[in-house]
Amino acid sequence: MKRAAFAALAALMASLVAAPTLAAIDSASIVRGARLYDNWSLESKERLPVHPNPAFKTKQVRVAAADTWRCVECHGWDYNGRHGIVGIRGRQNGNPAAIVAVLKDANHGYEELLHDSDRLDLANFVAYGQVDMQKLIAAERRAKVPYGGSEKIYSTVCYSCHGLDGGRLREVAPLGDSARKRPTEILHTVLNGHPGGNMPALRTLGEDVAARMLAFLQTLPTANLAASIVNGGRLYNDWQTHVGRQGQALPHPAYPPKGYYAEVASITWRCKECHGWDYKGNQGAYASGTHATGIKGIRAMAGADPERIMAILRNNTHRYGSVLKQRDLYDLANFVSVGQVDMDTMIDPRTRLARGDAARGMVHYRAICAGCHGLEGRFIAKRHLGRVAKDDPWHALHNLLNGHPDDTMPALREIDGKTAVDILAHIQTLQDKR
Repeated sequence: MKRAAFAALAALMASLVAAPTLAAIDSASIVRGARLYDNWSLESKERLPVHPNPAFKTKQVRVAAADTWRCVECHGWDYNGRHGIVGIRGRQNGNPAAIVAVLKDANHGYEELLHDSDRLDLANFVAYGQVDMQKLIAAERRAKVPYGGSEKIYSTVCYSCHGLDGGRLREVAPLGDSARKRPTEILHTVLNGHPGGNMPALRTLGEDVAARMLAFLQTLPTANLAASIVNGGRLYNDWQTHVGRQGQALPHPAYPPKGYYAEVASITWRCKECHGWDYKGNQGAYASGTHATGIKGIRAMAGADPERIMAILRNNTHRYGSVLKQRDLYDLANFVSVGQVDMDTMIDPRTRLARGDAARGMVHYRAICAGCHGLEGRFIAKRHLGRVAKDDPWHALHNLLNGHPDDTMPALREIDGKTAVDILAHIQTLQDKR
């Protein structure tokens, strides 16, 4: 009997050693593991493989090669799995040593990509750091708890970086919109911080505090959509100039090597160069001539979910995830989704003449535009304004609606589309009197 009791006690002790409690695990290890789960390349400052993860076999979705190596891309922000791939919920409270072994197996292939300390941190997160997202977030994406008191934490811990409205940083999308659209991702981030960043993690304050913070973030104002669209229109024009970045040194990989501008790397990275000022690509004004690339336009993406568009902008074809900040991707996606206009209703594609009233346009032009461009259409980049409007009216109208990249030119999008077309009609009457 004593021998049986001793055996039972030994088994109990062994189980405690094999499965340590959360308190016995360094919270810093769990937090770091959660950041590795988000994006281990950013957190560990290790270079990602250039090829897609061979275990990522889903063809129904377009995912950038780099993202196929992120744990979250396969297993999800709610840890229940994505793209038909099993999640990590079944590993909760598992043995970290066994999880490390899984990370090193042939299916995952992280043995050469992560250091031993990285794998242990990631395993500790999987075993002890997951939260039950369904317990904290309702099916309609709303936090299940009230935000009571969390606004004080936000105004002291978060305000200095994110601002009172949650929209100060361009590295991330506006917090209010993100919390409403992607609550599981935001809750994961509130608990653990950003990979490779210095954002404080609220994990040690408890799940309830983090959930209340999510509830508060969901009350923050929606981003100014009009401003986002205009900024996106300028990025579509020339994002390199707009963000003050030196032109790309190598041509865009998706630009046809036999295209007219294939040797001018910075031009090949401009959205408009492939998809056109009329947004029709090979079905519009860029169907022929020096700008022809054979690439389709973006008109079919009008009305699409901006989140889906952002995923496309980051994929292996576009590769903008490596050159644009999160807010810029967000703005560009909003422009593509809800900022395009049907150019054919504003410009006759056959005659290239604006479908506006030049007389009305003259009144608006003299009040709004003449201060910079002069009554006769002052030269811009050695080209007369009237000549530009006649030769490439879609270009001129895009700029009238959205302004110039990295410039103070006013955008007329929200004044009245008809006013912009009238102004374009007047500009087309201006003569080059050199």
